[in-house]
Amino acid sequence: MKHAARRPGIGRVRFYIGAIVLIAAVLAYQHFMQNRSQVYGPSIDALTVLQEKQLEAFLSMNQLLIALGTAMFGAMGFLLARNPRPHSAPRQLWPAAGSAICVGLSLYFGYKSYDDVLFMLQQSTFDLYGTLVLGDRVAHFATLMAGAFLFADFAFHEMSREDGHEPSDDAKSP
Repeated sequence: MKHAARRPGIGRVRFYIGAIVLIAAVLAYQHFMQNRSQVYGPSIDALTVLQEKQLEAFLSMNQLLIALGTAMFGAMGFLLARNPRPHSAPRQLWPAAGSAICVGLSLYFGYKSYDDVLFMLQQSTFDLYGTLVLGDRVAHFATLMAGAFLFADFAFHEMSREDGHEPSDDAKSP
């Protein structure tokens, strides 16, 4: 079986074009969301003690989820770089790619929810259960959990292959 010869670097160019398009799409979405009319709750003069506690809990949870997402990225990089397999089937890397996408989205939604709270406070309003803030908070957590599930799948299969409990693809084929 012959592989078609590809020019070196064409994949790298495609990657950077895709990254630029993704960044432009995120920035356009951010611009759209920030420029539409937004209502974050009733106007307030100062936060109550309860609202201060809610804000403190929100900020702590946001920092924790961002730290967990960043740690997951690091662990995935460690597993991928520790023992590279040049002849691995692409389907074995799908959980890792899916996890990276979910964790990346989680980090974005974490930033977005933090930005929503800052904007809300700037407008002298406060409602952490408002539609826009709540949507970003839920998306932040849900995408992190999806990323953690996919990472666990990838890590489990990666570790079991190294321990010899799962035969390689070469040993499975006749």
